Amino acid sequence: MNIWLIMSGEPLALYGERPHRVGVLSEMLVDAGHKVTWWTTTFDHQNKKYFYDKYTKVDIKKNLTMRYLHSKVAYRKNISFARINNHKLVAKNFTEVSSSLEKPDLIFCAFPTIDLAYHATSYAVKNDIPVVIDVRDLWPDILLQALPKTFKFIGEFLLSRYFRQTKYIFNNCTAITAVSDNYLQWAIGYTDIDRSDSGHVFPLGYQKNIVSEYDLHASQLKFQDIGLDESKILIWFVGTFGQTYDLNTIIKAARKLKHRDDIQFILTGNGEKMEEWAKLAKGLHNVIFTGWVDKLGLDYLSSVSTIGLMSYKKGAPQGLPNKVFEYLSAGLPILSSLQTETKDLLKNEQVGLTYIAGDVDDFIINLKNLIDNKNLLTSMKEKSTLVFETQYSSSIIYGNMIKYFEKKILKDKIRE
Repeated sequence: MNIWLIMSGEPLALYGERPHRVGVLSEMLVDAGHKVTWWTTTFDHQNKKYFYDKYTKVDIKKNLTMRYLHSKVAYRKNISFARINNHKLVAKNFTEVSSSLEKPDLIFCAFPTIDLAYHATSYAVKNDIPVVIDVRDLWPDILLQALPKTFKFIGEFLLSRYFRQTKYIFNNCTAITAVSDNYLQWAIGYTDIDRSDSGHVFPLGYQKNIVSEYDLHASQLKFQDIGLDESKILIWFVGTFGQTYDLNTIIKAARKLKHRDDIQFILTGNGEKMEEWAKLAKGLHNVIFTGWVDKLGLDYLSSVSTIGLMSYKKGAPQGLPNKVFEYLSAGLPILSSLQTETKDLLKNEQVGLTYIAGDVDDFIINLKNLIDNKNLLTSMKEKSTLVFETQYSSSIIYGNMIKYFEKKILKDKIRE
């Protein structure tokens, strides 16, 4: 098969990042004998800088090509008019470039971005190509939620194009996949037709790397220089320092727990909230900010941490985000504030606890339940490893996704 994968904001392994959903899927599809083109963007969403200053095609290896779509508009904030313009121009570039290429047998397109998914769906409908839309985030709803109540009516007007495009996408795609059932049902809610048999859930999964002791030791020295002490109980958060996250609660809890010299909070990432949270943590010796780290750094931190943190604001919509599987792959019990499918997974599989978002005291109670109960901590570590290896490793999830493409989507196309 000739398959197009369209995902514009995912970290790229080419630049030292750990491969995520499309990165892993692209490699597995090539290994299965398929020809793959991954459409991404010249703008690095994580670091807010350009990879290239124009549309660029890169042949990675046999049967794997990357096409970097370009927009001259950059953005600094994730929620901004500049980002909206960037997405619009990237999607326009897709239509310009795709019109002159050999048509694929299948398109697998991430949602969001809405603009790119809309143009991909329109292209697929026009050319009678199966297109699977993969729901990764709840746009445009989540954009509207970010606005104060008094401005929501203005937001509805400004985002009306996105609401129309979203409706078109989910009504006209061949099938819908999603990272969680809640996300799938949300997408189906945008449709006017019965899509109950054309949706499927594939969690994000995670690819666990094998790292040498030599490489881990090199990372160990770097993190020791900034004060990390692996003899302590390390409570680790990794992610974007953005609007849906809540490290205020964690830092306030660290201040209340500063008398415990056996605990360190390790906060990995960067973003628009960095300055605010660094200021809040000023003077705390039990809080360490690592900044962004490469995949080797992540491997080291996951190998020495005790607990994985998922610290979201009240009402955060994330169902089963990537952090769940990243922590499980490292055998880490999880302490989470999500009241969504993550809460159910932690409870049902007994791999973590859930605290009340924004409640410092409740966070501390749940944290102490874990770190002061060695038997519980050990049990959850063992179960985390087992659950990951039997249910959520990338090889299992994306192996099943490839079978879904081959046996369901393309088989239905052949019948037509």
